[in-house]
Amino acid sequence: MGQPAGLSYDRIPWTWILVAAGALFYIPFIGGVALFDWDEINFAEISREMMMTGDYLNIQVNYKAFFEKPPFFFWLQVLSMKAFGINEFAARLPNALAGIMVLVLLFKTGTRWIDQRFGLFWALSYLGSILPTLYHKSGIIDPWFNLFIFSAILAWVEGVKSTSLKWYLISGLLSGMAVLTKGPVGPLLIGMTVLIMRLWSKDKNYLGFKNVLLFIIGNSVVAGIWFGINWISNGPEFIMAFLKYQAELLTESVAGHKGFPGYHFVVALFGIFPASIFALGALRKKQVDESVDIYHFRLLMIIIVAVVLVLFSVVQSKIVHYSSMIYYPVSFLSAWSVCRFLDGQQRWKAWQLTTGVFVAVIFLIAMIALPTVGMHIDWLKTSFTFDAFTSASLDAQVEWSWIDYFPAAWLLMILGAFIYLWRRGKQDYSLMTLFSGMGLFVTIALIFFIGKIERYSQHAPVEFCEKYEGQQVEIQTIGYKSYLPFFYAQKPVPDTTRSAADIPHYYILKVDKRKKLEERPELQIMYEKNGFIFLEQK
Repeated sequence: MGQPAGLSYDRIPWTWILVAAGALFYIPFIGGVALFDWDEINFAEISREMMMTGDYLNIQVNYKAFFEKPPFFFWLQVLSMKAFGINEFAARLPNALAGIMVLVLLFKTGTRWIDQRFGLFWALSYLGSILPTLYHKSGIIDPWFNLFIFSAILAWVEGVKSTSLKWYLISGLLSGMAVLTKGPVGPLLIGMTVLIMRLWSKDKNYLGFKNVLLFIIGNSVVAGIWFGINWISNGPEFIMAFLKYQAELLTESVAGHKGFPGYHFVVALFGIFPASIFALGALRKKQVDESVDIYHFRLLMIIIVAVVLVLFSVVQSKIVHYSSMIYYPVSFLSAWSVCRFLDGQQRWKAWQLTTGVFVAVIFLIAMIALPTVGMHIDWLKTSFTFDAFTSASLDAQVEWSWIDYFPAAWLLMILGAFIYLWRRGKQDYSLMTLFSGMGLFVTIALIFFIGKIERYSQHAPVEFCEKYEGQQVEIQTIGYKSYLPFFYAQKPVPDTTRSAADIPHYYILKVDKRKKLEERPELQIMYEKNGFIFLEQK
């Protein structure tokens, strides 16, 4: 792929610029709002309890065995919490650092495979899309999990290209880290991708006995050691429960997260905007002017997208970040189309342009609707019928003003600048403006809206639990599941010298479950706030 006139990509220290951009986009304000139930609080609580008990091998929640996750991500959170304290910033920092690593990885890989300009737009497509930026500002496991999976696939590709067997061992080691981070779905995705790539490309180098053997050895060295130590220390209980949960995850709708079959396709289109719109232009047959290597890489990325979307469309549980592995290949396909636009080898298709405008308008409407509704909550409540909990939640005291239209104004400015520069013939600057501006848009929208949303959704119980921080009390929820009482009350290690009757007990109930109080006459109401009833035992 050629280099356009007017911008010398090879003379700019892009690696350091991307590191700085990642730090700017991913780190600021990550501690500005409470962690969200379930996943963020669940994982941070596991890490906190590791520190409280000094047991870094066994996973616990509420000081009871938790069989759903392996420990690597929690070790990262523990290191962060030891450095910055037990708080939201420390819980989310590992993913922000992972985001910086991803940008460098994509830039270096794209430069090695194709050229520096391609590497830059691969990184920018990732940096400037909505969900990739959002989830590197979160405290969930998936950013590190996906980084290990994708790095393992890249290592396998290096093995195919160089015919060096060491890369298959490295791929296995990285796959083992994925298992140690979240579970066996990691090597499953890697194996399916490699197998389909072998069948589709008819490249015999993709599969061989030595390749697979070294990959298995690498997995065993990393994941096997930890599972083995756990087995020796605790017996087979954890391993069996862990594998049972992983099977349920693939075959059942855990935690009630259901959705329609095309759920992840919609998530990809809207969530990876604007990269998803450019990527649509890469879903085509081999081009006459496309080299064999570039077509090979593009085919690999299309296969990864297909594997992830099909697999998680079949899986019964539908959660946004389950398909987050596709952020890497979609941003690659975006870079492929972008570079062809810049080289004059591709033009916008009418359907592609229409889709892009449609998605942009949806986001613009959402950015206008949020503050409008926020400033007219009373109108909303009188115009629509809500359940008792939602209606009471909307009574939260949240400050909305005209300044909250700034995210909508920013989005308009970025899209306007993109169109203006493109029409002026400065396509490279236009695309850089679009991706960097959209990345900042995510941060701006979070600053303006996420704290307000949190005040409606869970601020009242957070506030309640913080009153009992570090005290020997028991706070439980009635009628719904939450990890919030453990983390925000900073529940200490249980005092085995005191009986349960000697410990004060408090309860949190949602107002739409008020009838449950008839079953608990020993409880008395302390107060109600924003859809929650707070109780104590008489």
